[in-house]
Order: sequence, then structure tokens, then C-alpha cells
Amino acid sequence: MDVSENELIKWKKSLRFLDQYVSKRQYKGYDPYDILLSKIPFRKMGKWPPIIAIQIFKRFPLNIRKLLGVPRQWNAKGLGLFLRGYSYMPPTAENKRKCEWLFDKLMELRTKDAPGLCWGYPFPWASPEKYLPPGSPTSVVSGFVSQGIYAYYKAYGDPRALKAMEDICLFLEEALHHTNEEGLYAISYSTVKPDFCYNASLLAAQTFALTSELNGNSAYAQMAKDALETVLKRQRSDGSWNYSENLETGKQRVQIDFHQGFVLDSILSIADAIDYHTPEVEKALQDGFEFYRDFQFTYEGRAKWRLPGNFPADIHHQAQGVLTSLRYGAYSGSKRAEELAKMVMNYTLDHFQDGRGYFYYRKHKYFTDRTTYMRWGNAWMFLALAEGIRDVEAANSGQKDRFTKRAFSYA
Repeated sequence: MDVSENELIKWKKSLRFLDQYVSKRQYKGYDPYDILLSKIPFRKMGKWPPIIAIQIFKRFPLNIRKLLGVPRQWNAKGLGLFLRGYSYMPPTAENKRKCEWLFDKLMELRTKDAPGLCWGYPFPWASPEKYLPPGSPTSVVSGFVSQGIYAYYKAYGDPRALKAMEDICLFLEEALHHTNEEGLYAISYSTVKPDFCYNASLLAAQTFALTSELNGNSAYAQMAKDALETVLKRQRSDGSWNYSENLETGKQRVQIDFHQGFVLDSILSIADAIDYHTPEVEKALQDGFEFYRDFQFTYEGRAKWRLPGNFPADIHHQAQGVLTSLRYGAYSGSKRAEELAKMVMNYTLDHFQDGRGYFYYRKHKYFTDRTTYMRWGNAWMFLALAEGIRDVEAANSGQKDRFTKRAFSYA
């Protein structure tokens, strides 16, 4: 990626300040979805008050969580992102120590009453479809934790990490619903009931694929392949994916946002881990990224919110824009992807980072929500910065990219 020396210095300075901020707080913080931990007994008010409370407080521009008794917490998903980020940084004694601390903390925070190894959010979560108590394990949280553990294993070779990957697969295989019908293989989001959320199913599949890469388990590779092919068939003609599908009616939930990046990232990772580079896979990646690049970001690098919405710009989507563009660029050799990664990164550092190191939540059309969330914003930007700096320095030193580069025949 063509990044100037001054830009690289800026990225490193940003990461250093962010590292100081999150390390000082031992990676604890608030979350947009943690309001159900407040003193207000929303759960006792019926089904809808918890759902409404979450939607209100994740949009409320003032952070009044301390007044409402919401504690700062460790979030396993956030810790997994930090672990992955530190694993991409130079293997100094300090970075290794932080990786080991994060790994140990994740083992401490695991959900205890489930097979294998798994994690959920540290707060209750409510939607019209289900209510999940704190710690209720999901494929999403466990999937992102597994990616951090995988990176840690690749960086430092800790045998406990490989065992953890295999134990996460045990949870994904035994505790989650696997819907296996003609033309459809889906792994559920949670243990509550069968469902088909595209990115959640792929995150579980990605864990199977990465673990198969490490231990050669062909059954894991087959499950990853089946889940991948199912989601590929759900891609729309414009290259996008919706969010989920009702298993009974087949009706899709229309929601196009940063989850498009999640889907692309998982497809990239699965294809590379199990060496499954069919023309269908690569065309889906190209079409999906072209939609992502052309419709979900402005020319200046600001992420658009849930399409067709234009605002707010959300720090989670900004970070995801950097990561997906970096990864697709490394995989395909696309210069346009690398340019998008650089553009989104620079815009984010200019408009979202506070002088104290942390990142703001959202940039609206006429004001900025300066709330800082440890998992939602800081952890994602920590990973985006660490991965971006690693890629630039690897390219400058002539090292091989982490993905096998291919020239798409139809590009």
C-alpha cells in the first residue's frame, strides 16, 4: 500500500496514544448496548421496554451511564480484537506480555455452563426475536475471540491457543443449531433457537476453517465450505448481502451496513484457510467489494450508515472500512482497495480521534457524539491501526502478503 512516511508516522502516533489510553484502563469500558445493566429494571417491565431502552440509549448523544449505575466492563469481543491487534505488532517483551494477559483474561471470562469454550456479551441483550442474559454465548462473540486467539497462536506459538481453538469448535459444533437442508447450511447466532444471520453463520464457519488450517480436521473444513456456499447464494445482483433470513418463510431482513464488511472478511479468510478459490468465490468477493467501495463510503473516506442512510458516520464502520479494504487489497492486489483503506484511515484519524487517544462514537451531519466505547470503537480502531501499520511495513520490506495474491480474470 502506497503510504507516505508522514502518514505512517501519523498512524503510529495514533496507535501509541490509543494503546496508552486502553492499557491504562485495562481494556474496560462502556458499550452502546449495555444499558440493561442500569438500576432501572427494564426486564421486569415486559418484552418491549428492554428493546426500546437499548435503541434509545445507543443513540443518546450524552453518556449518562454512570448516573444510571452502568459499570465499565471487560467485553470478551473487545479483548479478542485487542489480542489480535497486539499479535500483529512487533514481538517485543511488552507486547507479548499484553497478549498473554489478554489470553488469560479471556479464559477467565469464558461462559462456564456450556460445552467447549465460548463467550457472550457481559450485558443482557434484547431484540424482538430473543432475549440473551449476560454471558449467553454466541457465534459472533466466540468467533471474534477465536480470530484473536488464532493470531496469537501464529505470532507466539502458545500451545494453549491451539487447544482453545479446538475447544471453541467443540462449542460451535455441539451447542449451536446447525440447519442442514437442501441448498442451505446455516450455523445459528446463539444457543436459543435455530436462525440464519449471514455474518454470524460465516463467523462460526471461519473458526472451523482457521482451526482446520492448524490441525487438519477435514470435517471442520467441510462445514466451513458448506456455510460459505450457502451465503454466496444469498448475494444480491448488485453485490450486496442482506442481514439475515427467516428459516421458516425465507424472507430476508434488509439491512446493509458494516456487516457487508464482516461477510467479505469471513469469505476471504475461509477461502484462504481451506484453499477454496473457485471462480464463484472470487466473483462474489469482487462484486461484494465493488458494492462496498462504491456505495458505502464517500469520496473523502466517511462511512455511510445503514443504506440508504447517509449519516451518522459510525466509528465501527470506519474501522471496518479500513480492515476490509486492507484485506481485500492484500488478497486481490487491488490498488483501489488499498486507496480506500488509506482514505478511510486518514479520515478517521482526522475526525474521530480525541487528543487523549480514544475514538469518538459517531459523527452526525451537524454534531459529533464524542462518547467513547471500549469495544465498539477503540478495540476496532486498535486492530485497524495495528493491521494497517503491519501491512505497510511488510510491503516496504518486501515481505509476502498474508493472502495469496490473484489477478481476477474478470477484473
